[in-house]
Amino acid sequence: MGAMISNTAASICLGVGFCGLLWFAWRRRRVAALPDISVPEALYALARAEDRSKRAECARALTSIMAGEVQVLEEVLDESRGKHPEFGGVLPDGRGVLSVVLDDLSSHGGLACDTEAFADLLLQCTAFDASWDETDEWNELVLEAVTYLRQDLKAEAFVAIAESSSSPTVREKACALHRRLRGDRTAEPTKGLLETSAAMPGVLSMNTRVQCPVCMTMQKDLLRCPACRNVGYCCVQHLQEDVPRHRVWCSSRA
Repeated sequence: MGAMISNTAASICLGVGFCGLLWFAWRRRRVAALPDISVPEALYALARAEDRSKRAECARALTSIMAGEVQVLEEVLDESRGKHPEFGGVLPDGRGVLSVVLDDLSSHGGLACDTEAFADLLLQCTAFDASWDETDEWNELVLEAVTYLRQDLKAEAFVAIAESSSSPTVREKACALHRRLRGDRTAEPTKGLLETSAAMPGVLSMNTRVQCPVCMTMQKDLLRCPACRNVGYCCVQHLQEDVPRHRVWCSSRA
């Protein structure tokens, strides 16, 4: 009898271990299979993708290239404010990119690593560079972002919810973000940004609205994706060639 129980227990352990290996292999394949993304595509999908994990992937991509990049932070703020409605950065209900990020940050559903991705993006948007003063172009935008988040989007209420997360990392990052919104420019979480080994696409172009993502040619009159209008192509051949990559980020909710 004891031998039977031992054999059963061993079989269960092997089964659980095998399932774990399958999940790990699937996760690695999923991470490796993510196609590159451009900044406009990331902004579009971050606002409109149905899947929360896909929105988190976009948040990680933006976080990975934003540090010190004035143009990227400026685009995030512009899209959030609806300055380019033709590119779909604002939803029919009026929410922009950062509003969606705050909603995702305060949601207790979904993976903690995804919630952390939204916290990381907001921390990057509010990262004041102490080696420069307030007149630095990056720091000016950071202060603008902090004011916009606090006053226009009432971000403190969303961040306060995230501070009660079951994830210690999310709680700590939300706390640091809350301190920044209250004026503490030196607030930093112990864990750095993007330290979680989660899915993140590479960034292929800063602006595919004026640059073909296939050959990187820049020109005014590009053939735009008719669905999102965030990617332009120098020719029909390149548009067709890029369909498998672009369709991953172009899917949206109406």
